[in-house]
Amino acid sequence: MNPCSFPLFPLNLVLFPGGVLPLRIFEPRYLTMIGDCMKNGSPFGVVLSANESTHRGGGAFHSIGTLAQIEDFDQLEDGYLGVTCRGTERFNVIDHHLQADQLIVAEVEMLQESEVEQELPANILEMTQFMQALCDQEDLKDWASTLRPEWDNGDWLSCRLSELLPLSIESRQALLEMSYSQRLSQLSKVMQENKMI
Repeated sequence: MNPCSFPLFPLNLVLFPGGVLPLRIFEPRYLTMIGDCMKNGSPFGVVLSANESTHRGGGAFHSIGTLAQIEDFDQLEDGYLGVTCRGTERFNVIDHHLQADQLIVAEVEMLQESEVEQELPANILEMTQFMQALCDQEDLKDWASTLRPEWDNGDWLSCRLSELLPLSIESRQALLEMSYSQRLSQLSKVMQENKMI
């Protein structure tokens, strides 16, 4: 697949495909970015901010991220712009440059899942049932209402579990960088070690 160009929004979070991301926008560079994306119906890239001393290549963000498509927006009471986005596809940053307004624009390649059937953990049913039970919990009702359930989709399930389980942000980034079968396998281990399944 040919590389494409997208503006980047480094954040202190990991966005997974299918995940919902609410944002409060106030910086001029990102207000312009959001305006352009809404006008063109185009996405922007969300990447995890990184410590320059620990990230290879010296960049201020991790190179694997997720495209975010704007679904809704609203003017908030504090005057900021409220935007609701949903993650779509994973990408890898090949190169990037800083515009005069300090917005990062990156050349990226999209990361495609293998079309070969991937092996799922033996306890995939228990993992699915755990996730379904979480969605029924009262304190997660609002989050669950944003979902577009695909219970038979291992990739979708792995992304939702990665969002919900109590993991460090570094662990979430590592999971994002895996294929979904690797991600499910790793999550299965974590859930078994913590007696969730």
